[in-house]
Formats: sequence, C-alpha cells, structure tokens
Amino acid sequence: MVARIQKGYKAGNTLVGGMLTSANRYFADSSLQFLSKNVYTGGIDFLQHWKDKKYFIDASLIGSYINGSTEAITALQESSARYYQRPGADYLNFDTTRTNLNGYGGKFRIGKKSKGYWRYSTGVTWLSPGLELNDLGYMIYADEIDQQNVVSYFINQPASIFLHYNLNLEQFNTWNFNGDYLGSGTHFSFSSLFKNQWSLETNLILHSQSLNTKILRGGYDMIMPYNISTVSILNTDKSKKIVAMLEYSYEHGGNNYLKSHRVQPGITVRPVSSLKIVLSASYERNNNELQYVTNVDFSTEKRYILALIDQTTLGLTFRADLNLTPEFSIQYYGSPFVSRGAYSEYKHVTNPLAKEYAERYDYYDNVVFSNGKIIIDENGDHITDYSISNPDFNFFQFRSNFVAKWEYRLGSFIYFVWSSERTGKTGTSGASLGDSYRELFSVHPKNIFLIKLSYWFSL
Repeated sequence: MVARIQKGYKAGNTLVGGMLTSANRYFADSSLQFLSKNVYTGGIDFLQHWKDKKYFIDASLIGSYINGSTEAITALQESSARYYQRPGADYLNFDTTRTNLNGYGGKFRIGKKSKGYWRYSTGVTWLSPGLELNDLGYMIYADEIDQQNVVSYFINQPASIFLHYNLNLEQFNTWNFNGDYLGSGTHFSFSSLFKNQWSLETNLILHSQSLNTKILRGGYDMIMPYNISTVSILNTDKSKKIVAMLEYSYEHGGNNYLKSHRVQPGITVRPVSSLKIVLSASYERNNNELQYVTNVDFSTEKRYILALIDQTTLGLTFRADLNLTPEFSIQYYGSPFVSRGAYSEYKHVTNPLAKEYAERYDYYDNVVFSNGKIIIDENGDHITDYSISNPDFNFFQFRSNFVAKWEYRLGSFIYFVWSSERTGKTGTSGASLGDSYRELFSVHPKNIFLIKLSYWFSL
C-alpha cells in the first residue's frame, strides 16, 4: 500500500505533505522466513517559499518499522546498507535474536533558488542506522549524517559564445551516528548551452582521505586515500535529425591505488518524425588495488583479503521508438554487455587505521594457483594455511525488451511486453572481448511475456 497526500497554501508558496507505505507478507512456506513480515514507513514534508519564491526552506522527516523472523532481521542488520556486525561498531548493538528493526531520517535545507545571478543553500541530511526503505523504495546506505553547502552562479542570457551557463560549487562533510568523521569533499560542475545549440557539462569531484565503513563488507572500518574524479558530456544540437554525444570519465585514487577511465560515444538518428534510433557504446578500464575479494578464518583471527583487479568492460546499446499512429507505438531496447577481470597482488588487511597507507595491509609472498583455487601459505612453513576460490571472471550478458503500446480509448492502454535475457559467466579472464560476445549465442535465453491492461475512468 502506498498513500500520498499534499496540500498547498498561499498560492503554492507553502506545501505540506505526508506519505505512508506498508508491505505485509503471509508465509505458507517456512523457507520464506528470510523475508521480513510487516514493513511500515511514513514521512512528512514541508516546503516554504517567500519573496516571490526567491528563498526557500525544504524539510522532511521519515521513519520505518519492520518486524519478522530473527533470520530476516539479522539479514537486514548485516546488509550492505549498515553492516551492524562490523568489529568495533558497538554503538549499533548487533543482535541476532532481534525480531524488529526501526529507524528514522530527515533533511533540512534553506537557501536562495531564484532571482539574480547567485543562488546558494545549506543543509543537512541524516539516515539512522536502522532506517530501511527498500521494500517499497530505494535506499543505498544508512548510518550517515551529511552536511552540504552549495553556491551557484547562473547566467540565463547570451554571453560570449554561450546562450546560457551555470557554475556550481558544493562542499560536503559526512559523519556516522557514532560521531566518527567519515570525510569531506568538493564538487565543481559547469553546464552550458552554446549559441550553436551544442551543450557541454563537466564535473570535478575531490574527496578527502576518508574512513570507509563498507569496503571490508562487514569487517573493520578502513582509512582510504583521497579520490579525484571527473565526468564530461558533450552533445550536438538536439533539434537536428542526427545528434551525437560523447561522455568521458576518469577517476584517480591517492597512492595510485585506483585508476579508472570510461568513454561512451553515442548517436541519435531521426530519419522521419515518427522514428527515433539511438546507438551507443561504452568502454571502461578499471584498476583498483584495494578490491575486496573475501574473508577467511585463520587461527583465532579473521583475514580480510584484497587484491589488484584489472577489469575491462564493453557495452553496446540499441534503442528504437516507432510511433505508427498517435495511438499505437513500438519500442525496442537491446544491450549486450561484457566484463572481464583478472586479480593479482593479493594482500590481507593488518592495520586498517594506520596513518601510512602501506602499513594498512601485507602482501602474500607464497600464493599458488591450483584447480581454480588460490592456495595461501601465510607463515612460509610450506603448509597450506587456507585457500580461496579464484575470483577471476568473464561475465557476459544480453538483455532486450520489446514493448507495443495501444491507447484503445482516451487514457486507457494495452501493453504487450517481451523481455529476453542471456547471462553467462566463466572463471577465465583471458578471453578476448570478441570471444566473450560470441559466447552469448551459446547461452540459453530466459524469456518473459507480459500483457498489461489499464482502464481510465471518472467518478
């Protein structure tokens, strides 16, 4: 159940709203006890404008309550959004006997959003450790408090080679609910429309050295080096029948622990007004020497194992939209995707909070590859201490969707959908990208056919 209500006052300058959702499951099969049973979320929101909507206050509060089996609630505590089981995170009170979980969150922002060249705002967002929205919503992380300051300079009239442009500078700081400082950063962005109708957007993000509570996936918190990333997107005149796009991104981590770049060209063609065709490609190369692999028990301790990953990814996307009549249209989407990764330079975390980067881990000197396993002799006595599965991979996938839509009466539609997927994976990273694409044809597809009917009526 999803319910939303909102009321406007003072010619829309004041908006007050609320939302309530619930998901309730009844299990006839005990094997489904890993799912939560009753999930409730709710929230209120408030938006106030004044001075002809020049200034604003935007605020909201949310909360969630979940109950279910100990298995379901333990899984939520251990999920990647929170990792209650982390060593040293006593403030989270990890408890495998719990049968409920609750949390809260909110945001408050105040600033200037229109009139003149300058806009600015400041605000804070908080998500408590127990907040959970993923049954009927989407939430990546919890246990964070984020504070943001934003200043923008906006020119909405022709200037030099631009029809308009916008400069934006954001500064942010992050803590968790234990008061631990997780890091800070700066985000600079520039977006513009040229007089020839081409557009350019570029972003530069600098993140300071940070305390990462997620990298060891339930293990210790670990200090991570600083990080710099940039993304730029160039588009030609979107009013033309042929539109080209080029996107490029680059990321670099301090101490050279991370280097990643991605290039994505694309083209949109409108041969006739009723048909649009989009073709794009994406190539990415990623090298990260702090890629998490797994964890193992050794003596009375747990080893958190990292490695250098050398990953190459290539994706292609084709889209077509055809309007045969004003009431009947056809859409198609197809995307083959290949990613392969090879691991090396295996290491285990020794002192994740060490001041010096090189003191946070130790390399393995005695690593042997045998029958899909990595055999590790940690103490050099020529006796296997433990082994892990070889994480090398060659992943390939093709997904496509075909949708036919008919508006058989005003506001009422019939949809026919055909969704097809081919997914495969091998443990060999040495295959070429071309060989990986050819492997797709040997994978048996999974097909889903769907007919959906909607009928609009008035009371």
